[in-house]
Amino acid sequence: MNQTPVYTPIPMTMTTDGATAAYKIPGQGIIASSSSSSSSRRALSRCLLCATRAGAWVSRRRYELAPLGGTSALTVLGLAQDGTSPALAYGTLAALSGAGAVAGLKHKNQLVTHVGAAGFIALADVTTAVAAGFSWPTATAWALATGAAYGVYGPWLATQRNARMKLHVDTVKAKGAVPEALGLEAADPGLTGASPEETALRRGFHALTGAVPFAVHAFHRGPDGSWSCILKTPPGRNTAPALLVKRAGQLQANMGVPGRLTLAEGPEANDLIVKVAMSDTLASTIAVTDTGVITCREPVMLGRDEDGETFLLRLLYRHTLVAGASDWGKSGIVNLILKRLNRCEDVDLYGVDMKPGQPELGPWRGRMKALAGNAVQARELLEFIRAECDRRGAILSELSKQAMAEGRGPVRKWVPGEHGTAIFVVTDELAELVRQDDDLAKLYESLLAIARFLAIQFVSATQQPSRKVFGGSTDARGNYANRLSTRAGEAGHAPLIFGQGCQTRGWRPELLDLPGKFLAQTPEHDTPRVYRAEYVSDTDIADEVGFFYSEIKDTEPQPALTDEPWVEAFAPLRFPDGSTVGRDQWPDLYRVFAGLGGGATKKELAQACRVSRDTAMRAIDEWTQRGVVSQRDGRSTRYYLPKETP
Repeated sequence: MNQTPVYTPIPMTMTTDGATAAYKIPGQGIIASSSSSSSSRRALSRCLLCATRAGAWVSRRRYELAPLGGTSALTVLGLAQDGTSPALAYGTLAALSGAGAVAGLKHKNQLVTHVGAAGFIALADVTTAVAAGFSWPTATAWALATGAAYGVYGPWLATQRNARMKLHVDTVKAKGAVPEALGLEAADPGLTGASPEETALRRGFHALTGAVPFAVHAFHRGPDGSWSCILKTPPGRNTAPALLVKRAGQLQANMGVPGRLTLAEGPEANDLIVKVAMSDTLASTIAVTDTGVITCREPVMLGRDEDGETFLLRLLYRHTLVAGASDWGKSGIVNLILKRLNRCEDVDLYGVDMKPGQPELGPWRGRMKALAGNAVQARELLEFIRAECDRRGAILSELSKQAMAEGRGPVRKWVPGEHGTAIFVVTDELAELVRQDDDLAKLYESLLAIARFLAIQFVSATQQPSRKVFGGSTDARGNYANRLSTRAGEAGHAPLIFGQGCQTRGWRPELLDLPGKFLAQTPEHDTPRVYRAEYVSDTDIADEVGFFYSEIKDTEPQPALTDEPWVEAFAPLRFPDGSTVGRDQWPDLYRVFAGLGGGATKKELAQACRVSRDTAMRAIDEWTQRGVVSQRDGRSTRYYLPKETP
């Protein structure tokens, strides 16, 4: 029977041999101490740990250390080379690089300048290392090269990191998979609304301004899918409702919703009224109405907007431009303006229609003081208007003197009904007028500039009001405070009407889809909104003109001013044959001649006017063709007005 061996512990003894300790197990030899190998392993581990941490630090700072590593490598390469020839070669290359940098500065070439400067710094560092070896000059050159490298590299690196950070922030703002799965707004707080329309509005507003709306309330949905609401805008330079109204087109593009978007300022300072219409409320024709306005001092009604609000246009002291392609309602708007002015008791109408037979303004001939149908008649009409400007200006000057003498302020404007009537000159197709007589453009432009304060206004209709319409040398569109446009033929026509950059602010007349629809830019209407004018039919024109031919209304002209005698001095000068004295027919001399009782000879006229006898002779020769009569007076010839003839 085998017996299991029993383990019996053997006591361990320790011996001491000098400074070295050994342990002895009975039956075995003495085992030496392992402290020396452990210390070596620990030292190796520490070195590996330091190397790993240093490598990780260098890896994290690799972009910051790039210039240091580059200049250090160049310095080491220079130290590895020794001799005069390499130093001269590198020095020559450094000089050429410096010359290239100077040439780049001289010719303003940034690329050549930067490359040349970088090459000069690098080659100068290598040249110093090759020539001086391991010395302080080499260290100094290395430090300067490194500093210069960081001076250029540092700002570039900061710019790149800012761009990466911005990209990261923009990426985070976009709704990611995790927030979408959680149903949270972690990536875009405030951009999700209670309905798809509100969400589209919030995100479109954010894309347009970079801000998040405070709130969207009073949301209302119509039976046809139209909807409206009030958006509370946050404070900021580009979030004011008045500015956002002008950017409605861009906001709708950002929203990506169907329908037509219109914006308006709300009752509060930061309220923006948002309306999206799914149907066209201006699709039906609007019948003309009688407003009851009988003075041009009140604005006239032309039509309505999409919300049914009336559009009122102030005509007094403003020139009006009506533009648009043919057959889209431009002439209809002109006829509507004529109808409104025709009812005003303090208005005189004049017209210019260069089309053969005057088809547009001809029906109004009976209500106009004059209607020019060709270039000659147009020139006579404009010259009459210019003379009327002089007459009214002289009257206002005299009225101002009287008012100042009485302690009142000066009289600066001609007031219809108080000083006389207002004059409206309606021109159909202004471009045709200029094409038939180039010189008329300058006269027309001059009147646009000086006539408004005298209550002389122009209503001009044209298809394309470009600079060429006014003779090509200037642009008179700035004189039109009221600018109306029906549908334009092309997208490029909009800046000709509403000014450069108008399309980005929503002025898009080429998108109007029905005759009679128009956009209006006036001092009271600086936001692009679509209106539709009331329709004036041919029957309406016949009824309007016939109404004033009938005895229903008293058409006797009212006195232009008080009956004070001094007013007669400012009446237009006329020749005996009834024609007006033109600006090139010596009006100043004629006024003196008319005031000389008993007529005058050429010599007497020259002495009275202090002009040469030749000038007096040419003036009298012109006047005799206009009704001035002559009679022999001894050896001389005396000239008279017919009523003064003895």
